[in-house]
Amino acid sequence: MPSWLEKLTARPQRAILLFSLTLLLAGNWILPLTDRDETRFAEASREMLQRGDYVVPWFNGAWRFDKPVLIYWCQMASYSVFGDNAFAARLPSVLFTTGTALLLVRWGRKLKDAKTAFMAGAMFVAGLHVAIIGRVATADMAMVFFVTLAVWSGWELTRPEQASRKTWWWIFYLALALGFLAKGPVAWLPLGGMIAGRALRKNSFRLPANETVVGLCVAVALVALWGGPALAQTGGQFWSVGMGEHVFNRSVGVIDGHGLAGVLGLLATSPLYFATFFISFFPWSTRVPAALRRWWPERKRDDLGWYLLVQAAIVFAVFSLVKTKLPHYTMPAFPCIALWLALQFSGGEKAAAWFQKRLLAMANFILALMLIGFSFARSHLLTENIWQAARSHVRPETKVACFDYTEPSLVWKFRSVITNPVVLGDVALARDFLTNTPPLILVLPTADAARFADVPGLRLPARGLDLVKFKNHDLTVIVCEGPAR
Repeated sequence: MPSWLEKLTARPQRAILLFSLTLLLAGNWILPLTDRDETRFAEASREMLQRGDYVVPWFNGAWRFDKPVLIYWCQMASYSVFGDNAFAARLPSVLFTTGTALLLVRWGRKLKDAKTAFMAGAMFVAGLHVAIIGRVATADMAMVFFVTLAVWSGWELTRPEQASRKTWWWIFYLALALGFLAKGPVAWLPLGGMIAGRALRKNSFRLPANETVVGLCVAVALVALWGGPALAQTGGQFWSVGMGEHVFNRSVGVIDGHGLAGVLGLLATSPLYFATFFISFFPWSTRVPAALRRWWPERKRDDLGWYLLVQAAIVFAVFSLVKTKLPHYTMPAFPCIALWLALQFSGGEKAAAWFQKRLLAMANFILALMLIGFSFARSHLLTENIWQAARSHVRPETKVACFDYTEPSLVWKFRSVITNPVVLGDVALARDFLTNTPPLILVLPTADAARFADVPGLRLPARGLDLVKFKNHDLTVIVCEGPAR
């Protein structure tokens, strides 16, 4: 009687589609948007939709230059179907993650067999970090999808015997363009792996210079279809801030404390990603060292394995040199590693049994965390408790200010109703805010609320966990619907 793994691998594409959607959609309607980046992306997409501005993202009434426009378009489309809620905001990331797994299935089946194809897709989706970030409402998974498509099409494009060069050429440069629109120049790293192949294995990689130059011009022109209007609308700020602050400064400096400053700091943190990989790609990472040892004697004969590992190594090397460091930066390497590892596993019964047990364990762990853990956590989250305390008093014309606790998740919650920007800042600015015409809502630390005893209005307690800083807060919500002093 065939095992459940054999039944799944009989139809790997359908199996991965169902497995990925089940794993990644589970609980997405339970946990509110709490991560800073998640709420910024989600709110910016909502404000673009409200304004009818399909070119420049907005957050809390101001331009947002953090990332190019593709993920905002995707979230806007999702809102149009499902409404502006947490589930809809996260859905594009889930679909891009699932799409990446399906790319691995298609490529794996083309290279070897259905079993290899299923294992590659499943290892990618059920790796610890992907199972978490793959559901988050940010631009990361859109970028990973197009990087993976570029890696695959780049491999096909460089085959000396390739009969469909024109098709793969268009796919590759379209992937570069869309990847740039997802998260900027990082999406062009696959080109580095192709150049390395041409330089180090000339007989195995074909990369004509004239085709490459024309292709890059096409990719730039496609990006410019959005970039030109965006630069014109913002007076060039999208480039100076988006590329200057969020790309260049992030590369040469430390942003928001994510890294260590100076040359010594860079040297000290350079090995970081090689250590975090064993957590991020768990449980599959535990088999990588042994698989590398077995593969190493075959490296000169295995062009594909070499290519996949070079593409992954370029991602790790580039982000090891970038001073600002976050664990998810190396995720574009994970599809390459998943496919490479699946190719090493194929044909081995012991490896298949090891894979089967860990896949089942990871699936159960992720589902329990998302369905049970999220349900428990929801009532303990500070932003959610603030919103539950204040929501019955919020009207479109209400002016809201949050002092000392200034997470973007507050903007996401309150701007679902109000039409004014949410004021975020230091409690010293509270008196100035009170000069506005009611209705007003102030959110401030309970310890400071006594200083505003002269302010008429309802006082509501709000306590909970700031998930970003992992710190409990005791706040007071002051609802002022009459004259303020």
